Amino acid sequence: MKKIGLIGAGIWGTGLALTAARAGCEVLAWALEPEVVFAINRQHCNTVYLPDIPLPDSIKATQNINEVLDFADNVLLVVSAQHTRSVIEQIKDMIHPNNRLILCAKGIELNTGCLLSEVVKQVCPAAKIAVLSGPGFAHEVALMKPTATTLACEEEHCAADLAEMIGTKFFRPYTTTDIIAPQIGGSVKNVIALATGAVEGAGLGDNARAALICRGLHEMTCLAKALGGHMRTMMGMSGLGDLVLTATATQSRNFSFGYEVGRLGTAKTLIENNNKTVEGILTAPAVIKRAKELNIEMPICEIVNNVLFNGMPLKDAIDGLLSRPFKDEGFQF
Repeated sequence: MKKIGLIGAGIWGTGLALTAARAGCEVLAWALEPEVVFAINRQHCNTVYLPDIPLPDSIKATQNINEVLDFADNVLLVVSAQHTRSVIEQIKDMIHPNNRLILCAKGIELNTGCLLSEVVKQVCPAAKIAVLSGPGFAHEVALMKPTATTLACEEEHCAADLAEMIGTKFFRPYTTTDIIAPQIGGSVKNVIALATGAVEGAGLGDNARAALICRGLHEMTCLAKALGGHMRTMMGMSGLGDLVLTATATQSRNFSFGYEVGRLGTAKTLIENNNKTVEGILTAPAVIKRAKELNIEMPICEIVNNVLFNGMPLKDAIDGLLSRPFKDEGFQF
């Protein structure tokens, strides 16, 4: 039987575990919380993160992370972006030569501006990696609603093999050897979704939201190209596809948080009281840090960062964007 390891049994990790099981894989998942491990093994349900979806017997859980690396060659890493480095530090001496880490979180490291693939290579240079990114809400994946995604690996055969391993007719991976653009798309789209949510909350209309999505795609593409990613990948599931989903859907936590910013006109109180994982909040300053190092202009991301952390009122942010000089669209294929 095919085997998949999984590190991080939150809502997205559980959705991916279900997908792998439906594709015929035996799954062993590591969870930090003992109650999650108990629920998966004894109640066949993740009562903490996905309580309404039953889990098949082929999904098991453990609190011993080393067991996961021993269990399967291919391991889905589904911890949050900002915790990725600490987890890799924890497992770096346990990784076997045959292990491949499939990075499933979406974000850029706050302190360094590093992509998650760069984080892994810094901590464990010999590690083999792949990237899974694209438009997919965990609950819809768990309910077998049709989902398409991008599966990236620098070795073409590896991406194809992984796609065959976890793909189903309800979960369709498209493959690429470009591991950079899927990470940029999966990260920066959260920042753009904060902006489109704010536009919605402020009542600025559908035209403004469409403009932000288009110009946001341009910003994502510029950063991806500067880091070696490809335009064609940004036009796919992990770029345009993920951006459209996250920047328009009310069930997106980034869009919903941005909506409240737009409604209130400021972000300070919302950030102080936020207890949910809204990746775009910490991704915004990380993106700006990396963009400045590369001398890339990302005005939407910069204004989002100013609203979130520098006390800029939303009205001033909007005025700043609308007052920018007229220019060529700048897309280059």
